[in-house]
Amino acid sequence: MILVLLVWILILFVFFVLGFSVVKTIDIFTGRNERSTFAFDEFFFTGFLTLSSASGIISIFIPVGNYVLLSVIIISISLFLIIFREIKLFISGASRKISSFNKFQLLFLSFIIIFIMASVVQKITLGDTESYHAQTIQWIRKYAVVPGLGNIHARLAYNSMFFVISGLYTFQIRDILLFPLNGICYIILIIRLMILFGKEIRQGAIWKAVFYSLIFLISFLILIPDLNSPSPDIICAILIIYVFILSITIAEEKKELNLIRFILLNLIVFSCITFKISSLLLVSLILFFLNKEILKRIKVVITVVVLVFSSFIVRNYYLSGYVIYPFSKLDIYNTDWKIPADNVNAEKSAIEGWAKIWTAPYPDVVNMKIQEWILPWFKLLNIANKVLVTINFLSIFTLIIMLIKRDFFLATLQLIILINLVFWFLMAPDPRFAYGFIFLGTSMTLAYIIKLFESMGITGLFKYIKICLVCLLLLVISKRIRFPLVTAGNPSLWILPAPFGTVETKNYYSDFEYRVPIPEGGCFNVEIPCVPYPLKDIVLRGKSIQDGFKIKN
Repeated sequence: MILVLLVWILILFVFFVLGFSVVKTIDIFTGRNERSTFAFDEFFFTGFLTLSSASGIISIFIPVGNYVLLSVIIISISLFLIIFREIKLFISGASRKISSFNKFQLLFLSFIIIFIMASVVQKITLGDTESYHAQTIQWIRKYAVVPGLGNIHARLAYNSMFFVISGLYTFQIRDILLFPLNGICYIILIIRLMILFGKEIRQGAIWKAVFYSLIFLISFLILIPDLNSPSPDIICAILIIYVFILSITIAEEKKELNLIRFILLNLIVFSCITFKISSLLLVSLILFFLNKEILKRIKVVITVVVLVFSSFIVRNYYLSGYVIYPFSKLDIYNTDWKIPADNVNAEKSAIEGWAKIWTAPYPDVVNMKIQEWILPWFKLLNIANKVLVTINFLSIFTLIIMLIKRDFFLATLQLIILINLVFWFLMAPDPRFAYGFIFLGTSMTLAYIIKLFESMGITGLFKYIKICLVCLLLLVISKRIRFPLVTAGNPSLWILPAPFGTVETKNYYSDFEYRVPIPEGGCFNVEIPCVPYPLKDIVLRGKSIQDGFKIKN
């Protein structure tokens, strides 16, 4: 836990300083002073997403490992010294806001942070991290982008840009692997939710307080087990929730959306898409904010898209030979390392088939009509996901009521959530691919029902809502209490996280040496190249691994 805390402090420092510097630079060029309106979390995410885009560009030319991290830390310290006075003033103001928390709020926040810290030091058990996350990050840390890497293992071509920034912030001590980004980003989100919850309680907006508390409780229940992984599903859930609550805050303040905050909204949306392509229709949220100064805002959108997507497209080009993988129809390149279209289509079918009915053969599932797979899909969901999906289905009715009641802003947000959920459902309906939208849809639907009761003037409602929320909190804590209990009973975890799993391997030879696990399957963090199964007809394009891989003619 001590190591995790130290790493989180380092990340907080770097992201905040970089974010503050980026915002200050934009203010200087535009002649404005908009950074005074920014909160700590907004500076944090600005720094995080700017560095993510920069890391993507760097990864095309050199490995994103310890030397790059050291350079980033040196730059951050230099910037900190240059703008120390401004940061000191900001921190003083932010500290006063935290001090406004009452003792119970501070105690609860401390409990949650320790709970999360005790959870992330547990052994990483996410199957995808064992299968390809750790391997992908190892390639990023040791090599610049490798042409045709997807030829030796299809999942190495997935190209989530979150793996790139995770490569920068992956720490290894012998057999211990620490992936800290999901955990610290989730804590920043929780702090923002707590601030908003307290604000709404003080103002008597019970339904809004319920909305923020439900987001916290649902996400805490679902995300805790995998916060120690570099899963793009987790970070996208965090960013999707954050961008929606940021949008709500902007609307509630009834102030014109300033340039800096609009840039942040764009950074979140387009970065999230490069982290997980299933977030594609999140772009509909940006369209909502193009209602004023449309030409200026379109220029901002284009600038951010170029900044964020340039490295994403280039990395796709090298890793797979396609614009976006695994979509073979977007085929405009002619490279010798291109993954065969049949392999790409098979990978896409595997994703879609697994997401719908993971117990049946993928080719059979993808050819089913919706009425054939929807019930088997629903039956395979666990109880929590069944409840969440059902409530999101009911959100259609709350959307209609919102329109009747002329709650057009809430209706717009609900519609954006529904559009994204429909896209998710038709493409690959594994709940983890749309956690952010599912959590938001559930919370908004239930909170709006509370709002309807409030508008009817029903008295004494808050007393029962508080009881329900406390009971739900106790239920969530009891479901996840084993994590801190295991940590409390294992003193070694108080200092270092649990070791990452490993697997025995067997050496194979093509015109290069590689490893295959025994039994065949996940490579964990075995020395690269490691692939799940022996290769057929795969050779080097040149004399070294950096030159990439291709199919033998």
